[in-house]
Amino acid sequence: MKKIILKIFVIVLFVILLRGCFENTSKAMEKYVVLIGEDSNVIDKITNIDVLIIDAEYFSKDEISHLKKNGVNEIYSYLNIGSIENFRPYYAEYEEYTLGEYENWPEEKWIDVSNPKWQEFVASRVNDLVQKGVDGFFIDNVDVYYMYQKESIYDGIINILKDIKNFDKKVIINGGDIFVKKYLEKGKNKLIDGVNQENVYTMYDFSNDSYSKNAKDTREYYTNYLDLVIQHGCTAYALEYATNSVIQREAEKYAKTHGYICYVSDNIELKLEK
Repeated sequence: MKKIILKIFVIVLFVILLRGCFENTSKAMEKYVVLIGEDSNVIDKITNIDVLIIDAEYFSKDEISHLKKNGVNEIYSYLNIGSIENFRPYYAEYEEYTLGEYENWPEEKWIDVSNPKWQEFVASRVNDLVQKGVDGFFIDNVDVYYMYQKESIYDGIINILKDIKNFDKKVIINGGDIFVKKYLEKGKNKLIDGVNQENVYTMYDFSNDSYSKNAKDTREYYTNYLDLVIQHGCTAYALEYATNSVIQREAEKYAKTHGYICYVSDNIELKLEK
């Protein structure tokens, strides 16, 4: 009888501790905001945020300092390492290293991350952004490895991430499940501090510009993915898109239940206001 009681006590204690871990994860940085589509014109509207994601290319060192004085604790700069957009000033110089079209984003192309010149260029951009005072990087499009599953592409991403970590800055990977899973399976995680997954609970349909809930199987897949990265010591972030207030609250609740830090945007452009 005592053994049974002891087992029950241990199970209950484990559940309580597990819940506490999830709650601490979601409360550690309660206010997470992603405003990649904004520029410095909105700096006075951004206050008291734990983790802010911006494209620091459009912010000066003084403006980033201003954001911190406004109560922004950590600022991560968007950094697209796996594709290149045609509106970037360096597009013409590196277009020859592109690999193919990027579905749903006509202004963008996948790029060969294994190319040493691209790696060197990304490292130089990191250096410039570090000088502006950012605390870390929000790395986009490591999904280039999903599109082109070659060891050279995988190794190219690893090289770029190592270059970033040489600056002693934090790294949040956006999406990238195929690459991230392979990396985590190889052993101790030294390169990734967090993983952000878009559309865990919600869905944006590019074909008709509509926002809705995600399919159950897709939601479960992304949930398992984020649970995995938590097990490997990463912070899990969920970036959701919804215009319906009920769905917005459901997405926030779902993330909190699973221990994810969540931001819900009402626009795919990730601007402050739609």
